[in-house]
Amino acid sequence: MEWENILKDAVHDGTIRELYLKKIPVLKTCDNWKKVEPVGWIDHRMSLSYYKGGLVRLMGNLYFVSENTLNALSEYIEFKFKKRIEVIKD
Repeated sequence: MEWENILKDAVHDGTIRELYLKKIPVLKTCDNWKKVEPVGWIDHRMSLSYYKGGLVRLMGNLYFVSENTLNALSEYIEFKFKKRIEVIKD
């Protein structure tokens, strides 16, 4: 429960720590994608993974949605990410 509260407020002034980004759950399916609110765009390469997609908020929680999922949804819903989130290495 403590991690959930920390992750809710993980984005500060357009930045997020790499440690928090690793812990954010990936949103692959959703009952109503219209309730998803875009927070910012992520494009960050780590040693073993590559995060390219968007951070979104759904019912107060923060999630990562991959670029592939966003492209698949683009036929139905257009997400506009106005901010680019910078990832701070720990």
